[in-house]
This record gives sequence, structure tokens and C-alpha cells, in this order.
Amino acid sequence: MSVFQWNSLQDLFAIQEKMNRLFEDTIHRTEFPDEGMETALWSPAADVFENAEEITLQIEIPGVRLDDVRLESVDGKLKVSGHRRTDPGVEPRHFVRMERIYGRFSREFPVPSSIDPSAIKATLRNGVLKIVASKVEKRQAIPVDARKSLR
Repeated sequence: MSVFQWNSLQDLFAIQEKMNRLFEDTIHRTEFPDEGMETALWSPAADVFENAEEITLQIEIPGVRLDDVRLESVDGKLKVSGHRRTDPGVEPRHFVRMERIYGRFSREFPVPSSIDPSAIKATLRNGVLKIVASKVEKRQAIPVDARKSLR
């Protein structure tokens, strides 16, 4: 019978390295199609929270200009889309290492119908897009006195 010695730290590092390579290969195959970086889709991280007066979304989009962001309120959803561009004149073949994802992004967030689409405000600071949607008061039913007759 042979004795097997397990070096836990060395084995864990080897597993980590294999997993890193697996993830990197998968990301590069799925995020950057043959058509180029500008057709790649990515999904920025977001936080959504609300209080009694408003709903706030904070979306991480470093390297994106506010001019390249579009907001839409459709069918009870707030859609945020945009485009992160590379620097002018930089081509994928010029990269020695590329870890950020470029191209179009799109996220949809369900919002209550009680928000006022005309009162949505967006600011972009330090790579975080902050969207504040004010809630409107729900309409109150008008009680009808059945004893009064309409003339």
C-alpha cells in the first residue's frame, strides 16, 4: 500500500490557479465575440433601495459618460442602458492585458406604478450612476353618496 501525502496549501493554490484559468477562458470566449469589443454585452452591478418618498438605484458604470446612458420607463420597469467605449485609437490587438469589459450594457428593474416618470433624476459621480425616482401619491377613490341624485 502506498502512502499519499497531501500538501494542503500547495494543492489549494493549484486548484485556485486552474479555476482562475477556467474563468478567464470562459469570460474571454463569451464576452468578446469575433465582431469586436463594441458588440460585447456586460451587466453592471446595481443596488436598489426605497423609502416612502422615492426609489433609488445606484449602478456601477466606471468609464461611461452620462451622454452614453439612456433611461426608459416602460411597463412597470425602469430600463437603464448605455455604452462603455474604449479610448479612441485603441484596438483589441493593442492590449497586452484587458480585464474591463467594453460595449453595450442594459439592465431592467421592476418599479411600482406609483413613480412619476417625468420626475426621474440621474447623476453620475465617481463611476456610479444614481437614479432617483419620486413616488406619487396613489389616487384616492371619490366616495359617492347614493342618496343624492344626479340631475
